Amino acid sequence: MNKTDRINTMMRYINNRQYFTIRELVNQFHISRSTAIRDLNTIQELGMPLTASVGRDGGYAVLQNQLLPAVQFNSEELKALFVSFLATLNTQLPYLQNRNTLTEKLVAIASQTQQDDLLTLQELLVFDHTNSRNPKLTELTDYAPAQLKLLLNTCLTTRQLILTTADQTMTAWARHVFNRQNSWYVEVWLLDQQQFKQIPVDQLTQVAPVAKEQAVKPAAIERAIKQSRPQPNVTLTLNADAIQQFHHHPHPTATLQYRDAFQQTAVLECYLNPDDPQQVTDFTRWYLYLGAGAQMTQAPTPLLTYLKKSLTHLLAQLPQ
Repeated sequence: MNKTDRINTMMRYINNRQYFTIRELVNQFHISRSTAIRDLNTIQELGMPLTASVGRDGGYAVLQNQLLPAVQFNSEELKALFVSFLATLNTQLPYLQNRNTLTEKLVAIASQTQQDDLLTLQELLVFDHTNSRNPKLTELTDYAPAQLKLLLNTCLTTRQLILTTADQTMTAWARHVFNRQNSWYVEVWLLDQQQFKQIPVDQLTQVAPVAKEQAVKPAAIERAIKQSRPQPNVTLTLNADAIQQFHHHPHPTATLQYRDAFQQTAVLECYLNPDDPQQVTDFTRWYLYLGAGAQMTQAPTPLLTYLKKSLTHLLAQLPQ
């Protein structure tokens, strides 16, 4: 790491700490004590206000309410950020408008040569979900459900929520927010009914935080979930082809258990609510997507019935 990169990294490092010592900088950046002192002098000259305390346990602190100087990106970092934005084109993501303005700012701070490189990357790179005829197109399906951004922002304050749909109002703890089959879902633990439920985000009409005085202690929620956690009722075995498909569209909550050192075979165990028609339908479609390399060895009867019905319908559509 050259001096310029080290200074920039060190500025971010110390800005995130209320207090630090020379020894910490020496250990963190693998530099000598004299180099650390020279770097601190340079950082102070750049405008970062530091206060020093003397004595055996002395060190440095950053004055409160001071802004970190502007962050600078090198050419490779700009490419990495720009490509990450390209990879999310034409997908239903929250903060879509913010992503677009961020992309504009990245291009604005780039030099003319860097801008040319970024535009060339945009022409070259085409991801699976991108419209190959018009990779710059933001389609109607690119926009996430209206309540998704509110849901995420509320969860950053508290994950105990009051969720309202057209049919009911629920008090719940949000476990996961995930995308499946181009639709967003929130998996919640219903605090009143003491069970998990997956709710399509586009069905939410209102999202509000639970009042602090009515909130349940996190330890109590964790204990209730642990006590009522259902045993897996679906088991799949996957070969290499199915594992590759899984990596493209993984299960939202279950992980693979690899059976060999080369990760060519795996087992997936999960719980599916057999009384939820939407879960049964979605899982069947996902299972068929995995292909012939996925073998179902355990499943509840409603899932098997729907799967056989789907296969019969597909076979009937084949030409004679």
